[in-house]
This record gives sequence, structure tokens and C-alpha cells, in this order.
Amino acid sequence: MAIEQEELLIKHFERLGLSSNEAKVYLALLETHPITGYQLSKNSGILRPVVYEMLNRLVDKGGARIIKSNPDTYVPVEIEEFLRNLESDFIDSKKLIHTQLRNFMSVNETDFFWNIISQKNIENSILTLIQKATEEIFISVQDGQWLSPFFSLLNQRLRDGIKISIFSYYVFESQGLPLYTHYLDPSFRTPLIDRSMFLMAIDHSDALVAFFSDLKTAKATQSQNPVLIYTVRQKILSDIYLLRLKNMMGIEKFKLVLNDEDKRLFEVIEGASKR
Repeated sequence: MAIEQEELLIKHFERLGLSSNEAKVYLALLETHPITGYQLSKNSGILRPVVYEMLNRLVDKGGARIIKSNPDTYVPVEIEEFLRNLESDFIDSKKLIHTQLRNFMSVNETDFFWNIISQKNIENSILTLIQKATEEIFISVQDGQWLSPFFSLLNQRLRDGIKISIFSYYVFESQGLPLYTHYLDPSFRTPLIDRSMFLMAIDHSDALVAFFSDLKTAKATQSQNPVLIYTVRQKILSDIYLLRLKNMMGIEKFKLVLNDEDKRLFEVIEGASKR
């Protein structure tokens, strides 16, 4: 086996919970078997006490078997079976850890604000929130690309009976999801609208505020803090209500009820719509 291939395999075995020496001994056992611990140590260059310790560990983990003789010899367990054994151990350990430790999470999580870095981690948090929702999901997004990774799951939750409301000043393909939009062209830019912002609230339990700048520097804050949840929900609902009010009243009458800041924004939106 080439050194580069062996190093790669050892690296991935370590990800599955084996030590480097356990992986080395298993690979050596695959190449020559049945074999005594003494001969395996001689072939691999690993100290004999270490080899015997690793062989015993592999036997315990379902990666090797002992052939009783004088002296004892060892054979590897076939790789598919060994991987199933490792997977089974992982699942059992995961269940035990979850059961034993969840009771330790007795702190009030509404006191915490979790900072999340990188687009991948933010997207995973958003997916978790979508799956967690039991009643409703509110989203505000100004660039369709930030929403597209979640279309499939959102449509599934919509079929599950979850109420979904998505607001955007810009128009984009929403894959059948309920979208409240002012139909601004994606090419239009204004400093009054932050295209990188992503707001989300589920039920009355969680909220997330994200800024998608690029893959590595994207940042988000997630919390079960009721103040943040209320603020995010009300921001999205207010934007939807203003849109519906504008559509019902017409832009001229609508501007009469706006404050100066909102009036500037809607004048920009109106100007862009006439282009």
C-alpha cells in the first residue's frame, strides 16, 4: 500500500473514532493474516506492546478476531462488517450521550445570543430552525440566492401545514412558496435596502439575523430571547402589512400615512418600478 494512501485511510479511520495506531495495525492486519502479534510488530515497525494493545482494542471494537493457537494469531474482520460495527458503536454512544447530558442543559437559553460564522454554518442553523417549526415561519430576504438552499425543505414544511410568510423588496423565483414582494428588479441597488440581510423567526421560540456577505465572512446571531423574536417577527409582519396597505390604497394615498424614513424608501421603490 502506498504511503499516501495509507495516510489518507488512517486520517479517515481517525474520524470514525480509531486512534492512529489502531488504524495502522488494522491496515497491517489486512495485508498479512493470520499473523501473530510478534510478527505483526516486526512487519509494521510498531513496538510489540503497542501492537498487542491495539489488537485487543480492535477485537473489542469488532475489527479483528483471535484464532486460539500457540501462539495466538489474529485475522481482520471484513471491512464492511467492521464499518458497521463502528457505526453501531457511534449510534449507541450518541444515544447515551444525548440521554445522559440533555438534563444538564438546565440553563435558561433565552438569555443567550449565539454567534454563527460562515455561510455553511448559518445555512445549517436555518435548516434546523425550519425543521423545528411547529406552526409558522417568517422570513425576510432580499436576494433569492440566500433562500434557494431551503426551497425543498420549506415546501415540505408547507405541505406539513406550517404557515410560511416570506417578504422581499425584490422579485425572485420562490418555487411556489408564499412571497410578499414589491417586485424590484434584482439588478436595482439602493443603500436603503441591505441585500445581504436575512431575517427569520419561527413560532414564538427562535429568531435568527444573518448577513450573507461571502462564504467565509457571513455572520449571524441566533437566539430564543423573546425580545429578539418579537423584534424580528414585527419587522417582517410590518413590511408585509405596509406592502398590502400600499397595494390596497395606491401609492399616493399610502405615502400620506408614512413617516419620513418610510416615505423616502417607498419613493425609491416607486421610482425603480417606473424604470
